[in-house]
Amino acid sequence: MISEFHHQLVGEAQQLMPYFQDETVTDILINGTSSFYIDGLFGLVEKPNPFSHSDTIFYFIERLVVAAGKQIDATAPFLDGRLLDGSRFHVVLPPLAVGGPVISIRKRKNDERDLLKTFGPCELLTWIQEQLGNQKNFLISGGTGTGKTTLLSALIADINVQERIILVEEVSEIQAKHPHLIHLEARSANSDGRGKVCLRDLVRTALRMRPNRLIVGECRGAEAFDMLQAMNTGHGGSLGTLHANSARDALRRFEALTLMAGLEIPLSVVRDWISSLVFGVIHLERMGQKRYISEVLTVSGVEGSVYRFFPRYRAQPNSSDD
Repeated sequence: MISEFHHQLVGEAQQLMPYFQDETVTDILINGTSSFYIDGLFGLVEKPNPFSHSDTIFYFIERLVVAAGKQIDATAPFLDGRLLDGSRFHVVLPPLAVGGPVISIRKRKNDERDLLKTFGPCELLTWIQEQLGNQKNFLISGGTGTGKTTLLSALIADINVQERIILVEEVSEIQAKHPHLIHLEARSANSDGRGKVCLRDLVRTALRMRPNRLIVGECRGAEAFDMLQAMNTGHGGSLGTLHANSARDALRRFEALTLMAGLEIPLSVVRDWISSLVFGVIHLERMGQKRYISEVLTVSGVEGSVYRFFPRYRAQPNSSDD
């Protein structure tokens, strides 16, 4: 696989290899021929752009797309995919990308289980693991780059090895080390507009595969409804991530995504489901390069339009620097 990956980085793209080998780098950002950045332990840093001509960028994109078994053109000018080493990439072509093709690469992480202890105090992490062991359902929320995927991977790796876990993702990114983890990945439509398999399709398929737990890599739409149904049909201990500004906002966003299923379910019913099925919300934040759990709340019901919750944990102002 390593030799195949080296083969994928041809020409000027070979200059990216040191960044893939550098464990302090998490993201590689190619902004056409104008600029090139890396992100990671030392923050966002500009580096010399290895791509001096647009032709070389398009050739690199072609190799990425072919290896991923996908297609990108003027009718579908952006896509997600995976490199041969497991890293995730996103490409946007002109004219959507005004200054030239933009490539964003999120490197595959190493053993994320060892990173669990960096997210918060030992007592909190032990409590979360115990609740998951007791089949409690959690949402993991936060902004981009706050570590939602890393934390989710670490928690999955800690689940009892006798349990069967079905993981669905838009683009496969989670690399948790669990012996009975089944990955399902969404698929975009082909050039004829056929063959699309969305997250909601995958969640429904997963429920027919006898899972003990269902994990949704990131809830973005109506699949939130199907995830709720999974929680309500004996699949306790399920997990999902979503973007939100706080733990409380995550509950509101989750109900909004659930309503996107378009089944004309009253909002009050959706809130009752969420309040009874979602045990807790783990919210992450980022301060500099430190990613940490900023708050955890447990849900105990709903009164009208207001969720009843108990603030289980809130990070102290300087605790993320410890």
